[in-house]
Amino acid sequence: MKIGRRRYGMVALDMTPMIDVVFLLLIFFLVTAQMSEMASTPVTLPEQEGTEQESEGAIGLVVNLDAAGVIVVGSDAFEPEGLIALAKDALAREPSAVPVVRADRRAPAARLNEVVEGLRSGGCRAVRVATTRPPEVP
Repeated sequence: MKIGRRRYGMVALDMTPMIDVVFLLLIFFLVTAQMSEMASTPVTLPEQEGTEQESEGAIGLVVNLDAAGVIVVGSDAFEPEGLIALAKDALAREPSAVPVVRADRRAPAARLNEVVEGLRSGGCRAVRVATTRPPEVP
């Protein structure tokens, strides 16, 4: 049996895969932060008492209606006639999707009716209107 010295050499670590993963995570979080910022147009939702229900369909399209009556989807403004094409595209991607309308409480009710009619004309069987719960009085 030969006993000798072992030679320990420097082990080279390849950092390229780890740097790639870090950059991919960075890009992912930047993109999702940008998308969540676009989806949340500031609107003051109306207050409504009620119970929370489990939704039956997926949320397909989020339509924002601001206080001035401007219809915004994502970062683009639309007219009610333009919602027909958007609803058809959303239903083509996900047939069970139900659009959500986030209408400002100061928005004209006639404009909200136009939004709902535009979505219904695009083939949506149901439309959800987002609300907030009123603050509880102690």
